[in-house]
This record gives sequence, C-alpha cells and structure tokens, in this order.
Amino acid sequence: MDVLKILAIVLGATGFWKLIEVLLQLGMQKKLKNAEIRNLNVQANSLVVENYKLWSENMEKRLKQLESKNALMNKTITKQKDRITELEKYVDQLEAEIQLFNKKKNDERGQRK
Repeated sequence: MDVLKILAIVLGATGFWKLIEVLLQLGMQKKLKNAEIRNLNVQANSLVVENYKLWSENMEKRLKQLESKNALMNKTITKQKDRITELEKYVDQLEAEIQLFNKKKNDERGQRK
C-alpha cells in the first residue's frame, strides 16, 4: 500500500508540475499574441500615416499645378478683356465714321434734288 501511495504522490506531483507548465505556456502564448497584434497595429498605423503623407504631397503638387494654370488663365482672360475693350472702341469709331458717311451721303442727295 505504501508503494501505491508513493506512486500516487509521484504521479500527482508530476501532474501538478505539468499543469503549472501548461499554464505558463498559455500565458506566454497570450503575451506573444498580444505582442504580435500590437506589432501589426503599429505597422498598419505607419502605413496609414505614410499613405496620408504621400497623398497630401500629391495633392500639394496638384494644387500648385492648378494654381499655375489658374494664373495663366487669369492672364489670358485679362488680355481678352483688353482686346474686347479695344475692339469695342474700334467698333464705336467705325460706327461714327459710318454715321458721318451716311450724313454726307444724305447731304449730297439733298443738294442734288
């Protein structure tokens, strides 16, 4: 009977240490998983930041391009306005000349009669 008790005590002690070992392994695996998750979160966040940085740089370049095109268009519009003003003055001058011509023509007709 003493052998059975000793055998039970040895097997019980071995089982107890095996249980402690399993619990320690589970704790380590949990810590490892948490560390991996944190690492993945950090990588994802850095990718998001890098993508945002690239996007904002591209938007700044595009904005500068559009601003330069806008400046060119404003210059073109200003030139066109100036040209329209010149042409309007020229049209007014031609209309005045036509009126003088018509007046002279009417005066000459009146003198012939």
